[in-house]
Amino acid sequence: SARRTRFTALEISQAQVDFVRRFGNKLYYGDATRLDVLRAAGAGHAEVLVLAIDDVEASLRTAEQARRHFPQLRVLARARNRQHAFRLMAAGVTEIWRETYASSLELAEGTLVALGTEPATAASQVRRFRAHDEETLRQQAAIGGDEEKLIATVQASARQLEKLFEADAD
Repeated sequence: SARRTRFTALEISQAQVDFVRRFGNKLYYGDATRLDVLRAAGAGHAEVLVLAIDDVEASLRTAEQARRHFPQLRVLARARNRQHAFRLMAAGVTEIWRETYASSLELAEGTLVALGTEPATAASQVRRFRAHDEETLRQQAAIGGDEEKLIATVQASARQLEKLFEADAD
């Protein structure tokens, strides 16, 4: 709203709607998992749907509704964890932010620096890890629910990452 960008915000908790409105913010009560609510909110002509629903199942139902009924709509989604990200990917969402991922990477970078790694080196290693992990995430999403294959990819990914960092040290 500070950029004067028009948007519609939906919230399923009436208490949260009332609270946010007291501060002058515009927010509507509505269940985004319902097609009629998405239509009324303007999903049919919106450019982007930002999906930031805490409830994993509701998040997935909303993503599925959006992909099915509004294929032109770009969906940006927050995922609670890796498994939630897998399920969002299966629903056709391609732009996903894992909730604690960025802060975990920042913490890892800070830890490396605290342990004596040069800041530029720590930043580079974290960038390399991020790229590697995001590729691994895509590969694992394609596996589906096969736990044995998932474990194998985790182990292979860890070995590959070790080799990448060993090559950097040489």
